[in-house]
Amino acid sequence: MDKREIIQGFEAARAKTFVYMAQALINELGEVKGRKKILETVRMMSKSSGEEARAYYIEHGLEPSWKNHRESNAQVYSLAWDGGVIVDEPDRKIVEYSYCPLGDAFTKLGRSAEELGDLYCDVTDNAFWSSFNPEWIVTRMKSFSKDGVCRLVWLKS
Repeated sequence: MDKREIIQGFEAARAKTFVYMAQALINELGEVKGRKKILETVRMMSKSSGEEARAYYIEHGLEPSWKNHRESNAQVYSLAWDGGVIVDEPDRKIVEYSYCPLGDAFTKLGRSAEELGDLYCDVTDNAFWSSFNPEWIVTRMKSFSKDGVCRLVWLKS
């Protein structure tokens, strides 16, 4: 098994866990309340990850910047994702992927899983960055399920 397959397996397990838990929330709370709770939970989890990453960077003498984040994660992104940075301006960054192992895993689980995956992907990056480096606002402009690519836009506030 090569490194890309290991990451794909990890992301497939993460997608499956998320889908089962998200569907359980919808079943328990109903469509509207369940989806609201899913978004709140993903936002909280992703903000916590951003806080932890920020603390790690600062502890190791690194600024929690766009550049440092991209450089620290470059090996993972280049290994398991297809695509990357298409705009790198001081106040605007655009990243576009034609393949993402998490997006692929949601797709392989079926249409309803893909829709739940969209809930996750719509909030996770901005929530992470809101605590990692709140100077940046991240918006997902395109998604695999609707556009065949994932495009994330960072704007410096």
